[in-house]
Amino acid sequence: MTLQRLRAFRSDLRRAVAARRRTLAAIFAAAAVVSGISAARPPPPPTTPLVVAAHDLTAGTVLGVDDLDTVEWPSDAVPGGALATDDPALGRTVAAPMRAGELLTDVRLVQPSLLVGYSPQSVLATIRIADPATASVVHVGDVVAIVGANPQGGPTSASVLARDIRVVAMPAAPAESLAVSDGLVLVVVVDEAIALQLADAAVRLSLSVLLT
Repeated sequence: MTLQRLRAFRSDLRRAVAARRRTLAAIFAAAAVVSGISAARPPPPPTTPLVVAAHDLTAGTVLGVDDLDTVEWPSDAVPGGALATDDPALGRTVAAPMRAGELLTDVRLVQPSLLVGYSPQSVLATIRIADPATASVVHVGDVVAIVGANPQGGPTSASVLARDIRVVAMPAAPAESLAVSDGLVLVVVVDEAIALQLADAAVRLSLSVLLT
């Protein structure tokens, strides 16, 4: 190789190395920019898995596995009553039509009946107790005896109308309509015959309860 060719080869080599260095420098600079952008980007907000309708649902649908799906929802925007994945949504009944992807909340589902676990002959009856102070001693789940008393008095004015009656709810009256004379409303589980007996007694007698 002549001296002239050697010099030309060295010149070409230097230019190639310089070009390669510029390319590598540009790559490293771009990587640094991308890394800086990634470092400056805030982390994604926390999410919570929630249950949604997998497809359009009609009112009265009993939910099965194919009716439900889960989505990640921003944790700071979870609506009240939303059902999480660990909630027992399966087997619940839809109370109103729902669109696919709509969140399931407690008000979208029919609430369990107060008669669950009781005999098929059982019904719910409401009775109004004359003494509102009963609310301080009677609680949901208590077993009571229902007593009827003639407000006119007399030697045999009071008698037990029903025994072993379970209280399953104590609905609160609106504050604006609640008066001392309104008494207290109890929801109890009875059979139909006792329900009719209590309804008849309610128009003639003042009702109270005995805890048993």
